[in-house]
Parts: sequence; C-alpha cells; structure tokens
Amino acid sequence: MLKSDQKATQILAKNKCSLFVLSITGPKYTHFSSRHHLHFFISVFFLGLLDAVYRVFFPKSQIIGYTIDTYLLFVNLVNSSLLFLIAGSISQPINPKNIETENNEKVEIKDGHIYRNNRRISPEVSASFFEWLSFSWMNSIIYFGFSNDLRQSNLYSLNYQQISRFAFKEFIDTIKFTNRKSIFLRTCKANKGVIVVQLFFSIAATLLKYMNPFFQQKLLEYITDSKGLPLSTAYTFVFGMFSVGVGEVLFNGISLWAGRRWNIRIFMMLDAEIYAKTLKHKDMSGKVEKKTPEGQDEKSKKEKPFSSVGKITNLMSFDADRLADFPLNATMLYTSPLEIFVAIFYLYNLLGFAAIVGLGIMVVFSPVTGIITKIMTKRYKEYSAAKDKRNALVNELLQGIRMIKYFAWEDNWEKRVMEARNTELSKLIRNLSANILLSITYLAVPALVSSASFIWYTKIAGNDLTASVAFVSITLFTMLRNPLNGIPDIINTVTESYVCLKRIESYIEEPEIGDGIVNEPITVPEGVSPETILARIGTEESVFRWHSGEPDSEPEPEVKDDAATEVTPDEQPVFSLKVPAFEFPTSELSIVCGPTGSGKSSFLHALLGEMDIVSGRVYLPSKTKLDLDTTYSVVDPEYPSLVLNKVAYVAQQAFLQHASIRDNILFGQEFDPVRYKKVLSQCALVKDLSIFSDGDRTEIGEKGISLSGGQKQRVALARAVYSHAKTVLLDDCLSAVDAHTAKHIYQRCIKGDLLKGRTVILVTHHVRLCLPAAKFVMKFERGAVAGYGYIESLREDDSLISLLGEEIIDNNEYPEDLIEEADEEFDLIDDNADVHNMIKEEKTEKGHVNYKVYSTYFYACGGWFFWNTLLLSFLIARALVFGENWWLRLWAASRSTSGEPIGNLTATAVPMIYNGMSYFNQVIKDQNVFQSWVHEDDQPRSVDYYISVYLCICFGFIFFNSLRSVFLYWGSLRGARIIFKSLLHRIIHSPMRFFDTTPIGRILNRFGNDLATVDINVARAISRLLEQITSLAVSVLFAVVVFFVGALYILIGLFYLRASRQFKRINSVTRSPIYSHFTETLMGLTTIRAYCQEDNFQLNLYQKIDNHIAPFYLLWMTNRWLYARIEFAGTFITLFIGVFLLKNLDTIDAGMAGISFFYARSFLDNIYWIIRMYTQVEMFLNSVERVQEYTEIEQEAPAVISGSRPPAAWPTTASVEVKDLVVGYAANLDPVLHGISFDIRSHEKVGIVGRTGSGKSTLTLSFFRFLEPTSGSIAIDGIDITHIGVQDLRSKLTIIPQDAVLFSGTIRSNLDPFEEYTDSAVWESLVRAHLSSESRDEEVAEGNATWAVTSLNQTVSDGGNNFSQGQRQLLCMARALLKNSRLIIMDEATASVDFETDKKIQNTIREEFVNSTLICIAHRLRTIMDYDRVLVLDQGKIIEYDTPANLLINDAGTGLFKSMCEKSGELDVLIEMAHSAEKLIPTEV
Repeated sequence: MLKSDQKATQILAKNKCSLFVLSITGPKYTHFSSRHHLHFFISVFFLGLLDAVYRVFFPKSQIIGYTIDTYLLFVNLVNSSLLFLIAGSISQPINPKNIETENNEKVEIKDGHIYRNNRRISPEVSASFFEWLSFSWMNSIIYFGFSNDLRQSNLYSLNYQQISRFAFKEFIDTIKFTNRKSIFLRTCKANKGVIVVQLFFSIAATLLKYMNPFFQQKLLEYITDSKGLPLSTAYTFVFGMFSVGVGEVLFNGISLWAGRRWNIRIFMMLDAEIYAKTLKHKDMSGKVEKKTPEGQDEKSKKEKPFSSVGKITNLMSFDADRLADFPLNATMLYTSPLEIFVAIFYLYNLLGFAAIVGLGIMVVFSPVTGIITKIMTKRYKEYSAAKDKRNALVNELLQGIRMIKYFAWEDNWEKRVMEARNTELSKLIRNLSANILLSITYLAVPALVSSASFIWYTKIAGNDLTASVAFVSITLFTMLRNPLNGIPDIINTVTESYVCLKRIESYIEEPEIGDGIVNEPITVPEGVSPETILARIGTEESVFRWHSGEPDSEPEPEVKDDAATEVTPDEQPVFSLKVPAFEFPTSELSIVCGPTGSGKSSFLHALLGEMDIVSGRVYLPSKTKLDLDTTYSVVDPEYPSLVLNKVAYVAQQAFLQHASIRDNILFGQEFDPVRYKKVLSQCALVKDLSIFSDGDRTEIGEKGISLSGGQKQRVALARAVYSHAKTVLLDDCLSAVDAHTAKHIYQRCIKGDLLKGRTVILVTHHVRLCLPAAKFVMKFERGAVAGYGYIESLREDDSLISLLGEEIIDNNEYPEDLIEEADEEFDLIDDNADVHNMIKEEKTEKGHVNYKVYSTYFYACGGWFFWNTLLLSFLIARALVFGENWWLRLWAASRSTSGEPIGNLTATAVPMIYNGMSYFNQVIKDQNVFQSWVHEDDQPRSVDYYISVYLCICFGFIFFNSLRSVFLYWGSLRGARIIFKSLLHRIIHSPMRFFDTTPIGRILNRFGNDLATVDINVARAISRLLEQITSLAVSVLFAVVVFFVGALYILIGLFYLRASRQFKRINSVTRSPIYSHFTETLMGLTTIRAYCQEDNFQLNLYQKIDNHIAPFYLLWMTNRWLYARIEFAGTFITLFIGVFLLKNLDTIDAGMAGISFFYARSFLDNIYWIIRMYTQVEMFLNSVERVQEYTEIEQEAPAVISGSRPPAAWPTTASVEVKDLVVGYAANLDPVLHGISFDIRSHEKVGIVGRTGSGKSTLTLSFFRFLEPTSGSIAIDGIDITHIGVQDLRSKLTIIPQDAVLFSGTIRSNLDPFEEYTDSAVWESLVRAHLSSESRDEEVAEGNATWAVTSLNQTVSDGGNNFSQGQRQLLCMARALLKNSRLIIMDEATASVDFETDKKIQNTIREEFVNSTLICIAHRLRTIMDYDRVLVLDQGKIIEYDTPANLLINDAGTGLFKSMCEKSGELDVLIEMAHSAEKLIPTEV
C-alpha cells in the first residue's frame, strides 16, 4: 500500500472512531440539547453510509489523487453502517417539559416508566430514530389492544407538544406578533415547525414518486430493446425503483405524521381559544336578532350579528373540527401543482409538444373551477347557518324538555326540529350538487388531457404508440389524475375551512366583558388606606343598557329620562338602567328591592360588568385598580380571613355544576372541614344532607337536577358564604325556600359570623324579614332608582315608609327561639367511601361493530336496491378504468413489431398468470360486440379507431362515476334523515329519568359530531371500500405472485383493526365531556366570572381535551404504523417482480411487463386500502352505533292508548283521588312517597306544604306520570291516569312551574303553540297576568316599559332570557290562564314575583280558576291561607290534611302546620287570613 493510501486510511479511521465514541457516550445522558446532538450524529453517520455505499459501487473514484483498495472500502461500509445503526437505535432524551406539572397534576416513576396522572408517558417522547421512523413505539399498545379491550386508563399520556395547555400557550404567545383575530396566521406561527417538516418531506416524497416512472421507463425500454447494454444495467433500474419506493414511504410517513400533529394542535388551540373567548364574551343570551327588512342585504345591516348558544356550541363541535382538518389536505395545495408540473414536464420529454396540448386544456378549465368554487363557498355558508339553527333548536329542546313534556308539546317540537333538519339537508344537497359538478369537471380534465395528448402524439406528430411510451404515459397520466381528482377535495376542504375560519374569526371579534370601559386606576387620597378604597362598591351617575352595541361604533346619543326611542311593535324595548352616584356601606348588609321587572337583577349584572355602560362608572373590588407605586395588601385588616378584591355571587337561577354538593360549594377552593360544616349549618343544609345516602358527596346532575329549587339556591348560597370574598352579591336567594328556611338563613347566615364584616348586597322581596339587619336600602322602579339611602336616615326624615310602603310595618326582630339551634356537630361522609354516581359512565361497545348497526344503516339508505345498484355502478366504473389501460395495451401492441397482440409469459415461466391472462383474453374474444373491433387481426385499424374507443371508455367512466356519486349522496342523505328522525323521536319520548341521569352534552354529541359523520362520512367511507374491493376484483388476475404478501397484509391489518376500533370508540366517548363542560359554562358565565374562576374552568377544559386527543392521536399513529409496514412490504414486492421479469426476459414482452408492474402494485395498494377503508367504515359506523344506542333507550308510556282514551271533555269535575300511592325515582332507590292517600273535591283549592325533601315535587311529577307509581293509584274524575296515554293526560292538565322556561319564537308561539285561541283571548291572558295593558296601542318608552309585552309577535330569545325571572313566571301564568284547564298545579309559581304583584295574581287565580281544581305547592304561606284545605307532607307521608283555619286556629292535626306558621314570623297575618277565608267557605254537608 502506498504511503498516501495509508495516510488516507488513518484519517478515515480517526474520524470514524471519534464519531463512534461521541455517539455512544455523549448524547444519551447529557442535557436536553443532546437530542439535537443525536440528530446531528445520525445525519452525519447517514451521509457517511451513503458515501461508503457510493465508493463500493464506484471503486475507481478518486480521493486526494489516489485510490483506496477494495478491502478498506468494505471496512468503511461496515463501519458506517454500524455507526448509523447505533446512533439510530439510541433512545432520545426526554424533554423536561414532559414532566412539568400544573395544579392537580402529578408525575411519578413506576416500573421504570414515567407516569403523568397515572398514565404512562408515550414512548414516542424517548423513541429512537428508527422506532420513530417506523412508528415501532406503537408496538406495545397495538399488541396489547390485539388481545385486550383497550380502556382510557391504558392510553398513553402524550408528548407535551400534544398537551393542550402547552399548545394553547404557544398559540397565545403569537399575539405578540399577530392580531388576535388573525386565527389562521396565528395557528401557522404556533405550528411553524411541523409545517416546515410537512412541507419539506411532502415535496421530497412527491419528487421521489416521479422517479419511479423514470426507472420504469428505462426498464421497459431495456426489455423492448436492450441495445447491447449489460443485464446489470437493468438490475440498476430495478433497484432504483426499490430505493425510491423506500424513500417515498419514509418521507410520506414523516409528512403524514407532521400533518396529523398539526391537525390535533390546531384542534386544541381552536377549542381552547373559543372557550377562552366564551369566558370573556358578553352575555347575548337575552338579545334578539333584528330581522332584516325585505330587500335589504344582510351585509348592509348596521348591527353586527351575534352568536347564539347554538352557534357557539357549533363553533366548538363542528367548525373547529373542520378547520383543524385543513392540515391533512394542506400538502395537496403545494404538492398538487408540483405533481402536475413534474408530470407535464416528464410527459413533455416523453410525448413532446403533445404534453403542452394537455396542459392547455387544464388552463382552459381553470375559470370553470373558480366559478364553481364561489358557488360552493356561498352554499356552504348557507349550510352552516342552517346547521347552527338546527343545533340551537336541539339545544333549546333539551334545556326545556321538562316544560315540553308538561304541556305535551313533543309532537310540536319534533315537527319544528325536523323542519330545521330538512332545511339543513336541503342546504347540504345544494352544496353537494356543486361538489359533484366540480368532481365531473376534474374527472373530465385528465381524460381530455390524456386523449388530446395521445391524439397529437399519434395523429398530428405521426408517432407510433409503443409499449414503453404507452405504459409510462399511462403511469404518468394516472399520477396526474390523482392531483387533478384531488383538487375538488382540496377546493371543498379549503372552502369549508375558509367558511369555518371566518365564522370563528367573527366570533372572536364579538364584544367582550369590559370592552369600551375605561377602568382607570383610582388615586388613593392622602390619609386614606388603600384597603378602604379597594373595598368600596358603588357607582358614579351612570346609565346601563343591555346589548347596546359595539364599543367602537358610533357614539350613543345622550340618554334623557323622558327620551323614547322608536320601537316597532314586534320588538321588545331596549332595557336601560339609570343609577345615581352612591356607595354601599362597607362591611354591612344592603337591600335592593322593587317590583318585578324593575331592574334589580340587571343592577347586579351592571355591578359585575355584565351590562353595557353607556355612561358613568362602576366601583367593584374585583375590578378596581389603585394608582399606587407601592404594593398594598388585599387582605381585610379588620377581618383577616376576607380577601378585599374577591366577589361572591348567587344568581337568581342558581348555577350548579354536574358534580357533588361539596364540589359545588368549594368551587375550586381548598377544603376546610370546620368552616365547611359551619357553612352547611348556616345555610340550612344539614337536614337535607341527612336525607341523601351519600351526604354532601351526592352527585346532583346537570344544573342540580336532583335537587329541589330551594336546595339549589341554598347550595349556591353556601358557595358564596364559604368563599373568602369581602363582597357578596345575593340575587333573590330567599325566594325559592319556605318561610321557616328563609328565617333560618336570615338569622343564622345573613346575620351569622361567616358573613360578618362582609359587604352584602341582597336583592329580595323579603324586605320585611331582612330590614332589621340592613344598613342601606335601594328601591328600583321601571329601570330607575326610586329612592335609596341609609335606613336610619330614611327613618329620621320619615321617607322610609313612603319608599317601602307596607314592608316597613311591624319591623320588629323575630324572636330567635323560633329558629332551631344550628347543628354544627355532625359527621361528613368518609372521603374514601363508595358513593352512588347519578350519572353513569358513557357506554363503550367492545369488539367489532354489531351486525345490527350495519343492518340499521343498510336499510336506512335504501336496502338491497340501493346497495346493489351502487355496487353495480362501482363495478362498471372500475371495469372502464381497467378497460382504459387494457385498450392502451392493445393499441401499443398493434404498433409493435412482435406480431403478438397480447404478449405472454410461457406456461413454464408463470403458468398461473399466463393461464389467467389467456382465459381473460379468450373471454373478450368470445363476445360478439368486441369481435369486429379488436380481434380481426388481418385488418389493421387506424389511429382514429383506437382514439375513438379510448375516448368512449374515458367518458363512460366519467358518466358512471358521476351517476354513482349522485346515487351515493341520495342514499346517504336518505339514511341520515331517517336516522335523525328516529333519534329525535326516541329522545323526545324518553322518560325524564333519562334526562336526569344523562348529561345534555352527551346527547348533543349524538346530534352534533355523530350525526355529522352519519350525514356524509359513513357513505363516503363505504364507497371508498367498495371502490377498493372492485379494484381488487379487477386486478386479482395479476395477484397470484404476491398472494402470500396479501396474507401478511391481512395479518398486520388484524392488529391494526382491533386497536384502531377501540381508539375510535374511546375518542367518541371522550368527546361528550367537552360538550357538557362547554354547555355548562355557557349556562353559568356570570357566576364563573364573578368568582374569577375562568382559569380553573379553562384548566378543566384542557384536561377534557387531552383525554379526547389521546385516543385520536394514537388512532392515527396506528394508521401510520400500518402504512409503514405495508408500504415497506410493497417496495419489496416491486423489487421481486422486477427481478422475476429480468429472469424471464425471453418469455415476456414490454407490454406485459408494464401491466405486471401496474397491477401487481395496484393489488398491494388495494389490499392496504381495503384494510384502511374497512377500519374507517367501522370507525364511522361507531357513530351509527352510538346513535342507535339512543334509539333503543327506554320510552315513557304511550302518548295515546287506543281503546282507552278519556272523554273529549275530561276532566269535567277534576275531582282527584290518591290511594295508597308509593312512588320512587328508580327501582334501586328507596320510595319517596310511602303509601299516601287523600282526595280533592271538584273545584277545590288545596295547598301542599312541607320541608324540602318531604315529597311535594315528587307528588307533582306523579300527576304528570313523570314518575310511575310502584303501587297505588291516582284517579281524576274516576279514571286511573295510568290507564290512559301520557299525551291525553298532560294535555288536559296545566302546571305553572317554579323554573319558568320560555322558548325562542314569539309571545304567541309560547302561549299558544298550536294556535287554538284568538289574538284577543291571548292578549286577555297577558292582561290578567299583569304583563300588558288592556290597550295594545299604548305608547311604550324605551328602557322604561310599564308592561313587559307590547305585541303578540314580540320576539322571545332562547330560554326567554330577554325577560326577567319574574316576568317569565308571569308568562307561564298567562299560559295557564289562556288554557284554563280543569286541573291546575302550581309549583311556587310566583316565587320570583314581588309581593304586590303576587297579591294581584292570587286575586286573578281566585277569579279565573273558580271552575278549576287547583293544587298549589307553596313556600309563601300567605298564598294558600285562603285555600279550601292544606296538605302537610313530611318524609313522604301525610301528616295533616284539613282547612287552614282548623290546622292553625282550632289546633286540629299534629300541630306541624301551626308550627310552620309560627316560625314564618307572620302568624298574626296568617291567622287573620285564615279567619277571613273560613267565613267564605260554605258549611260542609
């Protein structure tokens, strides 16, 4: 060896040794930056390996002027290979962010693995380069899922980059560089890393893909004419095809992985952003969208649209999903033009100017695409709007299902929702029509391009179409067809994504709490402590208004007291509130009172910043900023347990979460058992908790459904008392409780030690009860302050009586001995004890999708006729595709010099393929229709002949493919309509127990995400499966050689199928909690913001998103795992076929070689896609499975029982007989009513009283058969109500519930949904309910409306939120007055109404319901003192049942009712009322 050779060898050896040492010692154990070092070494060693391979194959290459001998070259190759293998097999160091924790998170090491929140951190975080490249880090969970049922606890905790809080933080950070409203740009900035990876590797994969036809062309040219080249050259082409195949698989895998990571990160970012926006979004629940005048364009409206609850829910459930899917198709935006360019360039080199002709056709069709795209965008917007409306109606239906069932409105609402659904589907059909039109355009383009190119090449240029040209061209045209056919999908995706993006951006632009408010820091006067300024609460002279508009819009004109804005009759006057400058006394109780609808609740909303400020300013500790350079304490110096800048709030309608009573009280605060027990005692909850078997750990369901109205209010009150907030705002918290409980709360809670030192602002009608402890009073009337001041000052100047009227009479303190001693010594349920969960875990099926699910969808879409016709259309279309390739084969063979038109393999070479091909050819020959065209070999055909047939085949395929699409969508939408209708019907007619135990979010998930899948995705997936099956049927003749590989594919597919199916099911189940959390948040926004709990709720959302994303990500990584294995196998098959053909060159022509390559590879692709599509079908059918689960739920009793219907005029006397009634909520729970018996005579008025939990509400539910009796009966007019249908029963009864619910529409549609009454009758009911003036023409001033209703067509918003709680109760009263049933049940129907209006209502009841039997559940004992009899319940038993006078004055019964009257503090008034009523009652006979 020369000296120079030795020197070169030493240099190489030193370099390799140093790299080897660094690779095995440094990267594995150093700081996280070592991950980058590892990547660097892998790259260096890979380049070294490529260099070594190159030198082995080209040993004469010169290095520094001399040659290295063969031995050293092979040593160098082995060295480089080992170094690359070692570096690629080293596990990557874990990023420290993966072990960072937030509140309630924990990271621990168990069994050598890191666990986050009891879930193993995904092996992906430490996977070696080779494991990551081949997705082998998924092996363990896929193997586990093959033999076990995967559960949520088995899933990995993902990489920090797929954890929502990390992803959203990166998204938030983009605001530093980008406008918040530029959602798309922000997502790109936050994901720039994966975008670059996807861009680079997708382009690389595309370029590699076009290397395959290059090597294929060279190989076919060699087979046609070797031109004296050695056989090793042909093997180079074969290995070239193999190498680019491997590279394409690897690059595609990385590109797809990057796209999926981008996809889930966008989903997390958008959901979190929409939720974060919602937490700041102004409450628009009471706003009514103004109708656009006829002829006026939507865009010309001055007022910007606002998002309803339905639309907001849709943004999260649908729009965010669609926009997040954009990255999956994003690669096609740049790879499709690249593919088209490369294909045209390649075709130009192959066909010459003929390729330019094809390109010209593509350019001509471009404007058509633009026109269709605009149409699709417009139609998709219309479809999205229709979907919003339907979604809002379903949400409203579920929120108000109890009221709907009370009034037997199920059919009316079912019709209403179905009308919205039909509108939605009609908009979808219009959108799909445009989609089909676009598909036809892009199916025609490849056919025209290929036809025009071949015509020019053969007819104009005069060239012969040889096998190498034909099959390389058809390969290129096939590759060109893919991006062209994908363009409609790209356009569709981009269109949908654009519309969804604009909808989300529009929502992000909507006003937020605090917009337009200049909250300047307050200067602290000298000598005044910062704590004093911080704690104050009050206003400057201010005007507040609901939904006044954008803060940056034109300035509002000055509002004058007597100003009246022109209001159309169908619009509700905009409510404004005028407040003078004042301050509430700090650390004292203040009372806010006034008649119903005067603005009391709005005033609290104004203080909290929920109401728009037109002018003035609010001072609230949680929003106050002090202008101080030094820090100051937020702890109350006098009461150290209180925090000055915190506010507690109790809404008029208590906001409760689906959690335990304890969790609702704690509301994110630490548990202090001593304080907690005291709170329970002072809020009168101890006795209630003793009734529940699980005590304070009882799960109360959504919106506290398992609690009574009084219990809900007291739990919400307990939350405020337990908090350490200095300021407490209480909105009518005494209205829902009985008189005795109200007195307890006043004495023990409001005057108790836990509220001592707090600034308490109490909105109440119980002024007489609370006035003795109050220091300040404010009264509202018609949206303005009628009077206010310190009580002592008002007493001194004798203005208190004129301000409060009768409420000030007899204002002496009630004796405390009437209130039971507070019991603070009681035991709580053990934290480790098992508790009963009211809401069961969502059911997850196991194993393959049940045959019944297939059957349901099969027959819904049209049964055998539909599916057979669809399959036939697929077979015809697939046969035409095969015919296209076969015809080119014949065309090329007719111009060849071989003389053999078919070309063959000898029987000794591959007899099975030969026999199959010969048989197929003979069958074609035997068909007379083709005989004269093709097989008269003695008569040569012209180019025109071959071109004409080729065009017929191409356009025949376009026709049948388009027909197939039309038929597919027809069946799909037919099935979607039937399935939706079935689901809706079953849900509406399910028993109330179902709604009590099933979160609304879980039901909305069926109506939202699952039905969106059923609408289109299931049919599309089945069509793709059929397409692959028919493709396989055509290509099976060429599959014999690779049959064993097909078996391997199926084995791999089984592992994939079992794991992915379970991932999909878990993913579907984990979607519902996001819905539930979102809808729950929308219901309690004001409370959440008042307590400053936004961050905790956001963290809760992160947890639910992470639970949802984990199975979704693992599902798609399972897809990548399958892709890597099957595609690698496919490249080896390509290698095998190439070698096999080269071994049999003397028995095969170029045409057969081209077809062998095309269809052998096609067969493998078909097997892969059959596995993928079958799994996709099963995953999509999971949505059908979940919908079907709800179509099989238990139904309540029949609406109508034929042969057992009551008389038309029933009930005539409305006499009631209850006999031995035993009722419970479920078979596994103890009865609530224990064998009670009583009767109510015709036209009798009966009051029902009793403590919370005594069974009053249960008895009411029994009358409406919401609860079926375990034993005993209820008979009305002698008819047992269990013997008639529930619709016949409920339509004849009327209830006025405590929780008044209105529905979106008009006043008339809420009072008279079936239009059974005249306008005069409806208006008269409103007048008698004190909601309207007798004259409908009376002028109404803006903001100070005397009457709540100005027109029967006046719009009612979702839930009736544009009316106060008291006004909603009065509207329910008007509904009852209009219906005037013979039997009326009132459940504390006027609890939220002021006492003066209550008196008027009671008078109306006495006058209007003279001929009706009335049952009234009452907390205000005044309400029932003039009733005929009073029924006293306690613990599900009747304790007393007699006239009020007998029970109160004559000491009849056990004395329980009398005790209740004594404890109410109104004994004298009640006795007087009882005396008066007794004189009016006729003597019993």
